[in-house]
Amino acid sequence: MEGSQFTPVEQPKKANTGKIIAIVVVVLLCCCCLAIAAVFLFMGPAVGNVYSSVNQQLTAMPELPSMPADPSNPSDVPMPALPSNLIPQGGLGDDLLRTNTWGYVVTAAAVSGCAATDASQTAIEVLQEPDSSGAWKEQWTVTCGDGSNKSFDVSFTPSPGGGTDLSVTESK
Repeated sequence: MEGSQFTPVEQPKKANTGKIIAIVVVVLLCCCCLAIAAVFLFMGPAVGNVYSSVNQQLTAMPELPSMPADPSNPSDVPMPALPSNLIPQGGLGDDLLRTNTWGYVVTAAAVSGCAATDASQTAIEVLQEPDSSGAWKEQWTVTCGDGSNKSFDVSFTPSPGGGTDLSVTESK
């Protein structure tokens, strides 16, 4: 080939894309490992404290009764007594019903701006004895966090499916 000039064709530079991706992945994995190690280093004692606290509370709980020999007769096994400062005393309901009612009364009190937290300071007065259907009414007077008192009327109605339905309204 006379008269023609030959120009060498430049080869494109090889990209080191594979190496760059590998380095980025290694750096990210190292960062993740360091972050996890830091979480365990700083949060480990807190998690241990929570576990210890929960464990202490569980071991302090009263022993629960065993299941009754006859499951159709749950009254075979008595319920453990609850500490009297956890639920209000008085009224016509048993411990379980007063415990459930206390939750509703505390909620109604909070909605009305009263922080009722001390069950032992709650007075229960029976307003209406059980009628022929078994329904009755009580007035629960709670002590609020600021020292004032609020009263709530609680209606107890036997439920057709078993148990007792509750209705809590602020007294007028």
